Amino acid sequence: MRLLIQLHTPTEAASYEGCALALTLATFGHEVQLFLDAPVFGLLMQSDSRLHGMIQSLELYDMPAAWLPDDVFSGWVTGILPTDLALQLTVVPEVINSQDFEQILTF
Repeated sequence: MRLLIQLHTPTEAASYEGCALALTLATFGHEVQLFLDAPVFGLLMQSDSRLHGMIQSLELYDMPAAWLPDDVFSGWVTGILPTDLALQLTVVPEVINSQDFEQILTF
């Protein structure tokens, strides 16, 4: 199953639940794409947040880099985030085709 999990709510609990679900589904062979919306970026910046650590481990779960909105990605990722975290992030495609995903979940 191919899933898109969007993290929109800027709370530790919501971002943790969404990311934990993504990692769990990836463990069982599902193709999961994470999208971190701008409000969640503040949590990602906190090195002691669970989201920060979980995003660093995407490669271990054979997951693609998480998507960030272009305005967040271009201005912040290149110079502020640690390199190992920045490598797990990429800019969201201009067009997201919902037909590419069997499920789209939003947290």
